[in-house]
Amino acid sequence: MRVYLRRPTTVFLAALLGGLLLPTVAFADDNGSWVGQRIMIIKPGVRIGHSDDFGRQIYVAELTDLVYTVLREEDTWLSVRHRGVEGWFDREQAVLLDDALSYFAERVRANNKDAFAFAHRGRAWQEEGEPERALRDLNEAIRLDPDTAAWFSARGRVYEELEEHDRAIRDYSEALRLDPKDTLTFHNRGLAYKAVKEYKLAIADYSDALRLDPKWATAYYNRANAYKAQKDHDKAVADYSAALRLDPKRSDAYFNRAAAYRAQRDYDRAAGDYREVIRLDPEDADAYNNLAWLLATCPDGKVRDGKRAVEYAAKACELTSWKGPYYLATLAAAYGETGNFEEALRWQKKALDSAQYEKDEGGFARGRLKLFEDRKPYREE
Repeated sequence: MRVYLRRPTTVFLAALLGGLLLPTVAFADDNGSWVGQRIMIIKPGVRIGHSDDFGRQIYVAELTDLVYTVLREEDTWLSVRHRGVEGWFDREQAVLLDDALSYFAERVRANNKDAFAFAHRGRAWQEEGEPERALRDLNEAIRLDPDTAAWFSARGRVYEELEEHDRAIRDYSEALRLDPKDTLTFHNRGLAYKAVKEYKLAIADYSDALRLDPKWATAYYNRANAYKAQKDHDKAVADYSAALRLDPKRSDAYFNRAAAYRAQRDYDRAAGDYREVIRLDPEDADAYNNLAWLLATCPDGKVRDGKRAVEYAAKACELTSWKGPYYLATLAAAYGETGNFEEALRWQKKALDSAQYEKDEGGFARGRLKLFEDRKPYREE
């Protein structure tokens, strides 16, 4: 069940301590904000929570993931989100991810049986772009402590980065056997299943993640991508829309929803979504290009707008220094829609100067050249 939190009147730390108390560490400047920063917890057993209206401490979750993003900050207290809930803990129980490698390396040097330190250093190595070192540390963490789900989940992420999807799936599955309520691991196994085109299994995992955390925009977004891959565009649109209700600034959801709308022949909505991407990110060349292509070639004459298509296509070309052959081809189609077939021929021929474009699109492109030579615009079916 999701816990809906108000801003606390007090915040608190509770740690389940095992063995000796470890030294507290905070590497950031005391005056520097950690909001938006990625952090690691420096010991097991740290729990997040908040206070109720009577000042009672309400524990929400134990922090078992390897990396968190700080959502809010109040004095020395940090708020993070863990598997569908938010809560507070003391900043002294965390280290900034940028400082984690050196911190956990020192821990390992001091104690070569510290599975927690090996696992967290492994994740830090992954963040540094060193997956092989990450695997060595995570293998050691699992050897020392084979019953902690988080270590398997972390190693699965490294295998996924290395595109060893089967190994990633095995590790995620073991993590879920050990912790069947791990929202993040359900989600990540869904990504791995999608990578091997097991879309039904991916959708099932995203659905489990959403069952545990129904307010997670990313899980809706990725389930929508799996539905789109299955050409189930109605469900894809519904999930992209759900993601956008939760995160209205998510431009990739607008972009992919536009593609789903196009597949449904809902061209007005597709154009609106591309425009929203451009509003959110005025430097997104793909959004300009796709909107231009739609306005130039749409089978619905009420949607076509050659003048605007030229404007958007030229912007896409400008953003890519006039070197993207697909963008040049879109500009050609846009000029064709305006009736300027000389420019349409010019830019389509320029696109064909690219050997890769010639290989991938040569037949279609030459078909458009013939249309432009006959002074006819190109229309998608």
